[in-house]
Parts: sequence; structure tokens; C-alpha cells
Amino acid sequence: MAGFGRPKYPSAGAPSASTPARYQVTINGLAYGYGATGSQVTAVGKALVAKGFGKHYAEGPGPTWSDADTLNYSDFQKSLGFKGTAAGQDADGVPGAATLAKLLGSVPSKPSAPAAPAFEPFPGAAFFHTGRTSPIVTAMGRRLVAEGCGRYTQGPGPSWTLTDQASYAAWQRKLGYTGSAADGVPGKASWDALKVPAQL
Repeated sequence: MAGFGRPKYPSAGAPSASTPARYQVTINGLAYGYGATGSQVTAVGKALVAKGFGKHYAEGPGPTWSDADTLNYSDFQKSLGFKGTAAGQDADGVPGAATLAKLLGSVPSKPSAPAAPAFEPFPGAAFFHTGRTSPIVTAMGRRLVAEGCGRYTQGPGPSWTLTDQASYAAWQRKLGYTGSAADGVPGKASWDALKVPAQL
């Protein structure tokens, strides 16, 4: 039913039957209805226009839900056989999950936050120079020690030193690099192989 996912009662101060519904619903973490903003609103507006339900737009559709979106959505709901345009009724112009799926083909979901990387991405060779201080350098040094390549008499610490470079050169040689390819300056392939824990 079109009302799936909407509140049982409209918010206080519900508009009269002659005024478009002005409340919001949240479906799969995304807001729809008057005042909602985001790319999901634009997607609904474009889909309405594509299906011939865009006559109330003077401009747009855009990323903020307006009365025009509500009126166009109500027209779409009525085309599906729903009735009643007062707030909270089946054709009031505020999406429910069922009508949203009919309009878009599926019900969008709010994207989840990307997972934090397990390992520190290669910061680039220029990152490693005298004077550089970063927890990434400490984490790298600890991995070098764990791999048996540490040349530290104390540390490792957060400042890039010649000892870090010597330790990294030992790691490069362990990987089979020779000559200038084992100069102690990290490259992407050797860095990725070291698997330095991500520093958040």
C-alpha cells in the first residue's frame, strides 16, 4: 500500500485538503516529503517527469522536495489507483515504499559508510624525507622490525631518519630488490607488501 513507511498521524498543524501534504517519511534511511533534500529527491523528480507526472514543476526537479514534488507524486499515486489527497491518505503525494518501488524500480537505500582501510595506503615516495614526522613512519618502523628488517638501536619513532631508510632498504632486499631499487625509499609495491596498519 502507498502509505507503507509513513507515520500513522501527520505532524502537528497538518495542512488543509487544499494544501499539499507537508510532512516527511524516512524509507531505507532516506528522507522524502516536503523539505527533504538530497540526490534521492532529484531522482524521484526525474522519474516522475519521465513517466509524465511533471506538470507542477515551474523549474526543476531539484534536490529539495517542494509542493510541486508533492503534487506530481500525488498524480502518480492516483494513476496507480490510490485515492484521498489529504495528508496521511494514500494519494497525498508523500511516498510510501510500495509506490516508490513502482516509480523507481526499487527502493533506494542510504549508502553505508565505507569501511576503514586495514592498511595504510602508499603516501608517495616524496612523503619520506628528512624532517617528516608522522605516526605512519612509526607504524612502518614497527612492521619493519616485525619482518626482521629493523636496523634501529632505539625506536622506531615518528621522524623519518637514515635508520628508517636503512631498515626499509633491508626490507626491499628481502623482497628481492637490488641496486637502486633497494635504496630505502619506499615504493608502492614494496609498501603494499609491508602491510602497514592504517593510522586513523
